Amino acid sequence: MPARVALVLAGALFAMTATAADPLPPETAARIAAAAPAQAPAKPARPRRVLVYTACKGFVHSAIPHGTAALQAIGRKSGAFEVVVADQPDAFQPENLARFDAVCFNNTTGELFDDAALRQSLLDFVRHGKGLVGLHAATDCFYQWPEFGELMGGYFDGHPWNETVTVKVDEPRHPVVANFGGRSFEIADEIYQFKAPYSRDRLRVLLSLDIDKTDMKKAGIKRSDGDFAVSWVRTFGLGRVFYCALGHREEIFWNPAVLAHYLAGIQYALGDLPADGLPSSHVQGDTVLLFNGKDLTGWIARPGSWAVEDGALARKGGGDIWCEQPFGDFELSLEFKFVAGANSGVFFRTGDIRDCVQTGIELQVLDSAAKTEPDKHDCGAIYDCLAPAKNAVKPAGEWNRLTLTCRGPRIKAVLNDAPIIDMDLDRWTEAGRNPDGTANKFRAALRDFPRAGRIGLQDHGASVWYRNIRVRPLTP
Repeated sequence: MPARVALVLAGALFAMTATAADPLPPETAARIAAAAPAQAPAKPARPRRVLVYTACKGFVHSAIPHGTAALQAIGRKSGAFEVVVADQPDAFQPENLARFDAVCFNNTTGELFDDAALRQSLLDFVRHGKGLVGLHAATDCFYQWPEFGELMGGYFDGHPWNETVTVKVDEPRHPVVANFGGRSFEIADEIYQFKAPYSRDRLRVLLSLDIDKTDMKKAGIKRSDGDFAVSWVRTFGLGRVFYCALGHREEIFWNPAVLAHYLAGIQYALGDLPADGLPSSHVQGDTVLLFNGKDLTGWIARPGSWAVEDGALARKGGGDIWCEQPFGDFELSLEFKFVAGANSGVFFRTGDIRDCVQTGIELQVLDSAAKTEPDKHDCGAIYDCLAPAKNAVKPAGEWNRLTLTCRGPRIKAVLNDAPIIDMDLDRWTEAGRNPDGTANKFRAALRDFPRAGRIGLQDHGASVWYRNIRVRPLTP
């Protein structure tokens, strides 16, 4: 029985495995420590804490203590996060989870707990902005809780391979797999296949099995599409998920390349490593399709407030809609139309969607086609700050084409092929005041607004439609 230590978190007695539980041979611990990366790919925004959960109700992997030691070594050596280890369901009490920035399921199996309140606590934890990490068997649990499968991204459906295989890098430019340099690699491990809800329409697959260099005559292969993912990321509400199927064999946890990948994935889940988590099916060359024209995948909205009509996002009432994926420097293109008298807007770089006006910038979308001299509250304006150079909006009922480019402090907008905005945020140096001396309603100077955040579409009480919403991330 592992030694246990009692810690008091948020006023509750919280049983956790001690650091010294399940000790590894000194030479193994040394190999793991030596393989752990010393340099994090991103600087932590603040001190980070990761809860590593190790309970099993099914098969128990011998590599669990190796995984725990590797996570501890990665966090300690890189300075990216601190690890706390637990194996009791009380870890998921809301007051306990509140102390953490991410949860990692380290080779967990089976129905880990059935308390509905604890399950909801985990969903809320991620949905409201925290991170989830899964290693190997983290997809081999909670089969009786479908929401977990949706959250993690899929369920284990057998392992046809436990041998040396070739893994390919699906997304060479993605920051979470940057350490592989875009090159395929050979590795010996147990390779999973996944069943629903696994889909590239929901997940950003980063690594997968190279079926052209793998024995595809193995018994137990169930998928006919050749899609055997090894690693993925995704957004979930305001939170982020990273999963890697590598981690069955003990030696995986002293493989430097795998540990560097773990670190990048964990930093993505923590929110410290900016990276695109939209589904693979949304990727079109160097652009990302924010709206697939079919459903609200990748968006956050109150139920019923927005709907899909004829391939467009249609406002139905009940609040704004937000892209789950934040962006910093980008080129956004979309089309919009509205009814007579409508008022909407495109928010961007919004730091807090609960306070979007004071933490984000809005480009106005409204019915002002009849105005000769548009002001800072008309279509194409940067709300309350800068009027468009000309009135380029079409009358109600007609589709308009908008391109919005953000790079550092510079914001440019083109509406229906007419340049309308060329703005330098660094000129907005005072709270409540524009460079021309006119007042605005902002409590902070625009130059101090977030330079990365979410894109949103405003509900201002009248019908409006958006379609063909694409974004091309730009190098900062």
